[in-house]
Order: sequence, then structure tokens, then C-alpha cells
Amino acid sequence: MLTRLRRICGNGGETALRRRVLAGAAVACLAVAAARGAEAQPVAGDGAHHGYLAARMTDGGELVVLDELNAGRFFVPASVLKTVTAAAALEHLGSGYRWRTRLTSAAEVAGETLDGDLVIEPGADPTWGRDRFPGGAAEPLAALAEQVRARGIARVTGDLVVDASRFPGRPHPLDRGFGDLPYRHGTPPAALAVDEATITVRVAPGASIGAPARVEAPDGLTVLNLTTTVGRDRHGAGTLDFLPVWGTDTLLLRGEYPLSEPAFTVPVSDPAPSLRAARRLRAALGEAGVAVDGEVRVERARPAPAGPDPVLAELPSPPLDYLLAPLLTNSHNWYADTLALTLGREVAGTGRFDDGVEVIADFALGLRDAPAAGPDDLAIRDGSGLSAANLVTPAAVVRVLAHAARQPWGDRLIEALARPGRGTLRAWPRLPAVAAKTGTLRHTVALAGFLDPGSENPVVFCYFVNHHQGRAAARRAIAAALRSWRADERAGGR
Repeated sequence: MLTRLRRICGNGGETALRRRVLAGAAVACLAVAAARGAEAQPVAGDGAHHGYLAARMTDGGELVVLDELNAGRFFVPASVLKTVTAAAALEHLGSGYRWRTRLTSAAEVAGETLDGDLVIEPGADPTWGRDRFPGGAAEPLAALAEQVRARGIARVTGDLVVDASRFPGRPHPLDRGFGDLPYRHGTPPAALAVDEATITVRVAPGASIGAPARVEAPDGLTVLNLTTTVGRDRHGAGTLDFLPVWGTDTLLLRGEYPLSEPAFTVPVSDPAPSLRAARRLRAALGEAGVAVDGEVRVERARPAPAGPDPVLAELPSPPLDYLLAPLLTNSHNWYADTLALTLGREVAGTGRFDDGVEVIADFALGLRDAPAAGPDDLAIRDGSGLSAANLVTPAAVVRVLAHAARQPWGDRLIEALARPGRGTLRAWPRLPAVAAKTGTLRHTVALAGFLDPGSENPVVFCYFVNHHQGRAAARRAIAAALRSWRADERAGGR
């Protein structure tokens, strides 16, 4: 049954919660409720682990709990974590933040010749693809090249060098496995990339049983084809693995391909995204009338460019706002992890993915009511929620969402959340009016957001289901809870 309009931290004074409107103080201020919730039994006897918190936001800046179960317990959040990542990025960077890619040089220009290296200073811009540019990545590359030519440069005697020192370190969590890393949904972020750091590969069965599969891949990519074409008796049972050999411009394919199965095209992770993007930039420079005599290479350490104005070209991205809808409505993993990489550069100052993840965690944990903060209620490994090692409490997510709702950028975040029948909510059963983020992994189903988001006093909620074998049943349980909370609110005379 619903816990009727129980006030959080209602001590009559001006508490930190009242001042900051932080729903996550539910962990500290709901000591009795959390203790009771920690011993609550899973709902519906389905054997799964359920945890949720629903609280109404009041005019006075308080949260009133409507219902909760295991609100202070850890759950795997899946893509619900993207709401925390987006909120941290908006808080630290602002909705108008733009990624910037620069071409610089320490060399002198004599006439039309740059006598030295041309250096790419990547900004981890995630927008160089068809989602942003109708002509694809060729458009931003051409824009940079044309700026160099407009500076009067027609020849570069040195190399085209990607400055990899700006984003050093591993670009993904250690536990991201080969079931995710090789494919678009699990592609690691990159300092410099086109087409979301993916390449398109077409595969078809070989001409006869025992022959390798036929593979079509982009120019410059070395394909180690260890596949075997097998008979019709293996139809539906064959499998191929795509294994990028990171940093080597090599893709390994292994497995078997039934002769009776059709060809297919798959976007896979680029094993050398910065190198491939730089090669395409070199081609764009050539088309713009700028010849590069040397090679294209990635270098881990570069000296700072000398001179008063070393920047020869600069291309800003659209504002961060541009990413919010694909990030939250469509659950774009690569954008989310790119935000983590960006926070590692802009906030932590290192450009390391792990440090960016720590910035996100510190943001969420910093919203707790300081005098009674209690233990950490969030431990994360990435920005996308793809890692099953992420652990978050329902109260932590509600805290972040309630904080977001009171910020100048909060409307942008809420508008970018999915609505019933849109984005990742298309596959869900009938829902009341919500703006919400879904989360789905193998044994995780989750939903978090705002019930009646257009009202003056929306309900902020987060519902996690872990270790559930049926997605449809878990979604129905969450939808039923939302309808129940809404009915209770209306029956309470709101």
C-alpha cells in the first residue's frame, strides 16, 4: 500500500533539503523507511529484486514520499544511469557547451608552405556523422580543411599528427567485454572520430563449404578472416565474432557462416578511430588544395605550439543540448560515454575516461544532505549504464532528478526524456503521462523520471527490477506502479 504523504525531513526548519531540493536526502532522512524497505519482500512473488521510490515535489521545495521499497539498496541501473550523466554534464558544462576541434602548428608559414607538422587537437566532438551533417563526416572535415587553405597554406612539409595526449588512458571500463566492445552499442568513445567511431562491414557466405566468408570492409582496414562457410544443416546456428585489434587498424573475424544464410551489413567498432579520421582529414585537405608531404600518425605527447596564434583552423560542435534527445529519448550509449570522456577533460583536467566517470559520481554524491549523508549510494563504471557493474540506489536517482528539476537547465533535460510511445518507451505497455528514461540489460528493467511532468507538483520516481527473466512482465509491474501512484495522488485530493 502507498505510504500516505509522509513528509521528508519535516523538522520545520530551513534544512539543506529545503534549500537545495535534493531528493537523494531520502536516504538520510528516511532512515526508518529505508530500514524497513531493506527487509521488504520482492513484489508479486516473481523472485526478482524490486526497488523503487516515488515522491511528490511540493511548492515549498520539499519531497513527499508516496511509496518506496528498498529505496536505499543497490541495483544495476542500466541506461537509467544516463539521466545522472546528462545532469552532471549540464551542471558542470552548461547546456551551451561546445566541443572544439583545432588544427595548430608550431611551424612557420613561408609563402604558401607550412614548414613542419600540422597538429590535430581533438576535442572529443561526437557529432561528426550523418545525424548532424546531411553529407556525413565529409562536411566537418571539409570545413576544417577549407579554413587551412583560407590561411594561405597550400603545402605542409611535415606530418599530420593527432595529439593523443589530450585524452590519454583507456576509453572504456575494464569490464566491458567482447560481447559489447566490437559493436555500435558498445563502441568506446574517442578523442577524434567520425561516424560514431564505427565502420561498416558487409559479410556473406563463401562460394562453397569450407571457404572463408566473403568480407567487404573500408579501405585501409586489414581484415584477418578466420571464418568458415558451413552447410545448410547449420542454418540459424552459425555465429560470427568481430574482434577489433585496438590501435592496429586490424579487424579479426572468426566463426562459421551457413551457406544458406543471406549476406548482412553490420556497424562495428573502429579499431583505430583517431587514425582513420585523420586520414580522411588529409584527403579533405588535398581536395581543398592543401598537400601534406608527410604521413598521418597519432602521437602520445606533443609540445605546446609556439607563437602568438598557433590555431590555423577551429570547428565548434553544436551545443550540448543537441545530444540530449538522442541520449535520453533513444538511449545513445556512445554519446553518454563521450560525455564521461569530456568531463574527464573539462572538469578533472586529465582527459581520462575513468576520471570523467568519477566526476559524474561525485556530482550525484555531492547532492546528499551533508550532515547526514551516510554511505555512498552510487558506484559507477561508465556514463552509459552499459556495464553490469554499475550500482545505484533508487533514492540516488530521485535525488538527481529532483535537483535537475529546480535548475535553469532542468527543463531541457526533462524535455529530452522519452514519452509514452516515443523512443525507448515504444515497446512499453500503456503508461500514464510520464517523461522518463528506460533501462534495459539482460536481467535489468528500469524506469525513472517524472509522472505528470507538466503539472506544478510532479511525482519524481525511480523503479529498478533486477534478476528478472521476463522484460514484458517487469515493464507491466512498473507501469502498474505508475498508475497506482497517480490514482493515489488524485484520490488524495491534489
